[in-house]
Amino acid sequence: MKQSKQPVSISYVCSNCGFKEDIPVDVLEYFDEVNPKQLLYGSHQFTCEKCKTGIMNPEREPEIMIKGFGLFEGIEKR
Repeated sequence: MKQSKQPVSISYVCSNCGFKEDIPVDVLEYFDEVNPKQLLYGSHQFTCEKCKTGIMNPEREPEIMIKGFGLFEGIEKR
């Protein structure tokens, strides 16, 4: 069975200025732990540090499987 490599970061992009930033997966997992209910509404969002007004969202919204209260595993569409 071939294991797929887990990404070390997820690319986020600002909805206002288009600034891109790679957010480490361990940071996102931390937010899963402290705010697990957010996963019921979608990915975590952040305020853009560059323009201060835009919202940072994942560049590519992952399809996720939720197990318990946290992010369990990314599922890629084929």
